[in-house]
Amino acid sequence: MSKTLKRKKHWSTKVQECAVSWGSVGEFGDVVEILGGAEHGEFPFLGQMNLDVLVCHVGRLPYYGDVLLEVNGTPVSGLTNRDTHAVIRHFREPIRIKTVKPVGAPHALAEAGSDMCCA
Repeated sequence: MSKTLKRKKHWSTKVQECAVSWGSVGEFGDVVEILGGAEHGEFPFLGQMNLDVLVCHVGRLPYYGDVLLEVNGTPVSGLTNRDTHAVIRHFREPIRIKTVKPVGAPHALAEAGSDMCCA
């Protein structure tokens, strides 16, 4: 009467890392929208991205809705949106970011719909 239990992979096995730069456009926030944050009760996550300007040097480009975990080794989960932007501004490009796909769609993504991928 034993059932075979299917072990689920831990979310940390799905973490993606990439090194990105954005040229002379300005700041990272001008190219990639950072949404969420502690003030909204959410982890910071990526919004729309200007893929014409964003260059991925290592890894794969993150997707709309990916949760932002680290910037150059600095954890940003649990930070406010403003503090997350401050951490990003602190570093020169290219920056290394760690992201993970959310298990459940964040509240803002559910409202926006799944067709809001990239600009």
